[in-house]
Amino acid sequence: MLKWTNGVLSWKPSVVVFTLLIALATALAVACSSDDGADDAAAAAAPTTAPAAPAPEEGGGTFIIANDLIGPKAFSPSLITGGAHSAFGLQDWGFYDFLIRADYSAAPVFGKAGSGGIATAWDLASDRSKITFTIRSDAEFNCAAGGKVDADDIVYSFMDSMKDGTKSTRGPGIKRWAPTWTANSDTEVVATLNEKNLAGDWLLALGNHGGGSIPIVSKDLQDSAGDGALTTPCGSGPFHITSWTSEDEVIGVPVPGNWRAPAHKMVDEFKVVQIAETNAKLAALKTGEVHMANIPLKFIGDANDDIEGSWLQMTGKYQPQIVYFGGNFWAKRAYRFEDEADIFPRPGLKADDDHPWIGNPDDPANMERARKVRWAMSMAIDRESLNKNVFNNLGVLTYTYTDVLPDHELYNPDWTVPYDVAGAKKLLAEAGFADGFDLGFWVSPDNTAAVDPEIFEAIAQQWQDVGINASIEKTVYAARRPTLVARSIDIPFAHHTFWLTKDQAKGQTLVPTGGFNHGGELPEEIGLLRYENDVEPDKQKRIENNLKMQDFLSYWQLQAVTVTLQPYWLVRPEVAEWKPHQQAWAMFNSPETVKMAK
Repeated sequence: MLKWTNGVLSWKPSVVVFTLLIALATALAVACSSDDGADDAAAAAAPTTAPAAPAPEEGGGTFIIANDLIGPKAFSPSLITGGAHSAFGLQDWGFYDFLIRADYSAAPVFGKAGSGGIATAWDLASDRSKITFTIRSDAEFNCAAGGKVDADDIVYSFMDSMKDGTKSTRGPGIKRWAPTWTANSDTEVVATLNEKNLAGDWLLALGNHGGGSIPIVSKDLQDSAGDGALTTPCGSGPFHITSWTSEDEVIGVPVPGNWRAPAHKMVDEFKVVQIAETNAKLAALKTGEVHMANIPLKFIGDANDDIEGSWLQMTGKYQPQIVYFGGNFWAKRAYRFEDEADIFPRPGLKADDDHPWIGNPDDPANMERARKVRWAMSMAIDRESLNKNVFNNLGVLTYTYTDVLPDHELYNPDWTVPYDVAGAKKLLAEAGFADGFDLGFWVSPDNTAAVDPEIFEAIAQQWQDVGINASIEKTVYAARRPTLVARSIDIPFAHHTFWLTKDQAKGQTLVPTGGFNHGGELPEEIGLLRYENDVEPDKQKRIENNLKMQDFLSYWQLQAVTVTLQPYWLVRPEVAEWKPHQQAWAMFNSPETVKMAK
């Protein structure tokens, strides 16, 4: 544990038996032949058994899914923001391609990074100075001016996503460790690395495991069309966009002879329609207006029962639902980033009476006061009630940012946060807030692939039992994200986290960087554990580092981790077959695998 003694932060790590049983192969491979996998896959709730599907015909038909949001019509890497409606959707919906593509694997197992992407092979230099990618020669863009996919397209796509002023949510992160991309030939690309920043899980940033990556676009189109390339759909996936209407629908048709086309005939038409509200999704499913939708766990069981012949498909890794106590930016300098300049204090560090959950690392008394407030807010959350009433007991109670569930052998009982209203009130009184306080609470309405707003609305109600009155802010993610990047957020907010293995470097979103942040920055001695794990060859030592980080996070209760969300899609009986890739997120993917029933 960590504690303050006479103004000094002292450390006593928890005692844990470091024997790890890995259920699945790691996704942190650095070669085509290495295994990718998800730890704790067995922790996910088992899906409803699908009924015997009607015999599929050879293919064809119109296939329609519901999605929360259809974003702007923009096909330039530097102007594509994150989310299921844009960067992810372009690739997951089969219109554009990832550089690296995992082999197919059914949920909950993650497939290994294979040769089925635009890059068929890659080699990380022994001195970690560069990665050399071999580019396939049989991929073509789905527009007249696009041409064949070659190394120049890869270089252009990545460099455009990283340029000054980019709106990309992934490009700046990749730039940190791979700032320069060059083409040696039509079929060879070299990414020059910043070795000290190379993450051990770099494959996840380039592939379709669900971490989000850069869509490959045509440089020839950009050269010939100029600004017109922004709104000209021209991917290399098995479907081509024929119509894209923001906040309405996207329509695509199959591409004959596409390099990713399956042996069977694909559907004749693929539609994505914007339906965000749960009741509207349920109505569209029941009437057959759409064939698939992701439905909150609270409603999915009854909806499945109401539609004869429907079935549930697990998609994505479970996502711990987390309250991040925004504003606790404790790093004094930008360690391991750019010029390592002094950054303290960040704009969001408002350790005052109006923000009692935020602690000032230069004031031990203030730090302890804020710690008690955060613990009280976490203890006031009835996790069992959330799981029962919102997730139909399909989730798992959890308490760790580093994703060690309570039934895992590495779990430390000290991390458990009891539901204790009386204890929470006592801590608030000791902190000087016996009557509670008011606060803002950001709950994004449009990130339902990973965050269920109802969980956090219920948490806000539970806080009222201890006198904390939360005013829920429902700003969409894209509009609020800049405050995370700028480190100016100063309120608690709803989000999630995901990890594929126990030894994966943790804390990427809790250290000083130029990109996304989870509302806080760890002090240097803890944050450096994240970078140590990037280069640490010993798995046990990497696990030990992660457990040290979790000890710190739990003692200071920088997040209130509550219950896991295991996503499912409800599928109507008209769909006879769908084989989605297992990914980190609960997003629809792999439309080329869909077969409609007779």
